Amino acid sequence: MDMISSLPDCLLHLIMSFLTAQDAVRTCILSKRWKNLWTTLPFLDFDLSKFDYDGKIDDFEQRSKKFDKFRDFVCMTLEHREASYLQRFHLSCTEMSKFNDSYDMFIQSCICYALKHNLQWLKIDYELFSPPPLGVFTCASLVDVSLFSFFPYSIRAQGNSIDVINLPCLRRLYLRGFILYQDFVNKLFSGCPVLEFLHLENCEMNFSTVNTQSLKYLKVVCSRKCRKALEKRTGQLINAPNLLSFYLRICPRIIGDKMLLKMPSLTSAVFDVHMPKYSSYAGKSNMIFGLSNVQSLILCGTGIIMDLLENGLLNCPEFSNLKDLSVKGLCLYHYFSSLVSFLNLCPNLEKLSLSHHDNCCWVHACGNQEPLRMASFKCKLLKTVDVKFFKSDSKSLQIVKYLQDITFNSIVEINMSSHSDSCLTSLHW
Repeated sequence: MDMISSLPDCLLHLIMSFLTAQDAVRTCILSKRWKNLWTTLPFLDFDLSKFDYDGKIDDFEQRSKKFDKFRDFVCMTLEHREASYLQRFHLSCTEMSKFNDSYDMFIQSCICYALKHNLQWLKIDYELFSPPPLGVFTCASLVDVSLFSFFPYSIRAQGNSIDVINLPCLRRLYLRGFILYQDFVNKLFSGCPVLEFLHLENCEMNFSTVNTQSLKYLKVVCSRKCRKALEKRTGQLINAPNLLSFYLRICPRIIGDKMLLKMPSLTSAVFDVHMPKYSSYAGKSNMIFGLSNVQSLILCGTGIIMDLLENGLLNCPEFSNLKDLSVKGLCLYHYFSSLVSFLNLCPNLEKLSLSHHDNCCWVHACGNQEPLRMASFKCKLLKTVDVKFFKSDSKSLQIVKYLQDITFNSIVEINMSSHSDSCLTSLHW
């Protein structure tokens, strides 16, 4: 017997966990020791895109045959499993573009099988017209759940959908492509007392309030599909007193002054907010007020930066804890004075990073803008300034010169690098 085969089952299962289910089953031909190992494997990864198929898949008929083979293999694997415990289950069938009752029933039956085996980790990439099985929201053993829907499905907590949410061990939840309502959100946080990580991607957020004591990490990524739901909303409050990290990617035209953030424990935040090309935004938003306790802040995209620098500074609180600030996608040559006004609200800042979006008006339109005006800021603890610019841009050295002139601390290190050049030149002033 070889040395690997002499290892205990738990270690061999760990090795096999890095394989797809198809490759894991194939190990049965290695030796008698491996013959039945796959039947007790606690990790199952079924991925249609990685499934070996001898035939061509040039047209829909061939893709359907591949799916039929894949479905037969999955059913065979589940039928011959001998273990009553299933720790991780991943099912991906995103290649199919035609839907029928048998496809839907297959996906649902696989999820139901996994939930009956003390499942802890569930990830489903699927294309269903019907909702996920209700057992997904009442499985007491689940710790991590990812549900990706490629067709928007309405998730409610009443009516013909979810009546009860009871996930006492759930710590991570990732939902993509769902329509979420207030009743579901209320039941979600009351039924998931230890939920710490929540990721919502391309979900229509038809709710006005989020109240959670347990949540520590929140990521919200919205697409254009979310726009109608957000425009109808009269306001939204996110009250998460124990939240440590917040990521938001959205269009500010949709938000306006409708979102209020109460996150007193927040230490890091990323606002990735972009305006449509060649559009403007004249609204006001107080979202930035809820970030005043952060230690690390990244602002991406001209939308949120212009909103912050031109509309939100008058009553903006001091960012006394902020040590690391990164600003991306802003035309520094035009808005440098406004940026400095914000820096004056960051007395303890130690690192400042400035970079430019590919479509930044720095290169395309700044020739007709007002010249950069002299300004000063009082970041006495500032140690490093990183500036990234376009290689062909002649104004970057002017920005650096102004940084040199207005920097309070003479030992500040100013680093310059080009988007088209990976080398970094450090200038010590």
